[in-house]
Amino acid sequence: MWLLPRSTPISAAEFRQLRAGARLLERDYRGEKVLLTPDNHIIKLFYPRRRFTSARIYPYAHRFCNNARQLREKGIITVHCEQLRYDRTNRRHLITYPLLPGTTLRSTLNEVNNREDYLEKLASYLATLHAKGILFRSVHLGNILVLENGDYGLIDVADMTIQPGPLGLRKRARNFRHLLHDREDREQLDSYGYGRFLEHYEAAAGISDSRRTRLRSYLKRYVPASTF
Repeated sequence: MWLLPRSTPISAAEFRQLRAGARLLERDYRGEKVLLTPDNHIIKLFYPRRRFTSARIYPYAHRFCNNARQLREKGIITVHCEQLRYDRTNRRHLITYPLLPGTTLRSTLNEVNNREDYLEKLASYLATLHAKGILFRSVHLGNILVLENGDYGLIDVADMTIQPGPLGLRKRARNFRHLLHDREDREQLDSYGYGRFLEHYEAAAGISDSRRTRLRSYLKRYVPASTF
């Protein structure tokens, strides 16, 4: 259900004060996207879409906050939105939340020797998300955090669907396509072995032989034929 959290206006002067001393973490052609404040809070900025889409009715900043809340309710570690503000001057939303300590899985895999352990855990983690009804369209190794205790958590959670029951096989297969979108991530999984990754996923998801056949038939529709 679409719930619109209340956003409060923020003036140009208030924004300058909020971002004072902040370090830029990410930007694109529209401007700043992610900032880290001196007190370890993230400021995430959302710019308006040029085309008329559902984002005009249900802005991505609101989706982000709603999804983060629902993920936590389902026991998935993610960020905790503290403020949702609207900058009328620049027509953009911004969210502030405490930094979730950890390192992206993408960075971790480039630094450790036991990459296989992390990728096997990723297969189980993806199965857990699907079992909880979570279709994370922005799933990639840069949006999954390896936390200090070794658990995984999610960031940048605006683009997802969360349903009451487990995902069907077709949606699970489509999510593998999202996972393989980034070239660097594909190289990591290719090195590990796509078939091996899928076998770990199927075991963690408890998929029967008959459902496994159906899942793989769907995968052939959504991912390159030579992958699985």
